[in-house]
Amino acid sequence: MKRVIIFVTAMAISLAGFSQNGGGTNAKASFYSKSFNGRKTATGETYWDHLLTAASNIYKLGTRLLVINKSTGKKVEVVVNDRMAPHIKGRVDLSRSAFQKIASVHSGVVPVKVYVLDGKDPDNDDKTL
Repeated sequence: MKRVIIFVTAMAISLAGFSQNGGGTNAKASFYSKSFNGRKTATGETYWDHLLTAASNIYKLGTRLLVINKSTGKKVEVVVNDRMAPHIKGRVDLSRSAFQKIASVHSGVVPVKVYVLDGKDPDNDDKTL
């Protein structure tokens, strides 16, 4: 029971870091270090930086996301296959390859808009979180 309370509290704190605006979720995107290559993800898959994947403590494993760089409009579609630490609020951690599709790795962390993809046009999709 104590674990459930801790988990629910951590999720509530994490959700507070995300804000919904205009149908998508405002967040920040970062990317995995190269040192994670070859390690297992939460789904049991092996992480490889050339795949278009993401880690999140908000979205369910297997969720397809459209991540759009708010500054440039560049987009990437990823699948959530890993978890992040619950204390990291308002962030999606992208594979290196996915991050490079929307920003330079020298950017570090960039503001993004995140949409859950379910076959709808993301501009009209209010199904986030």
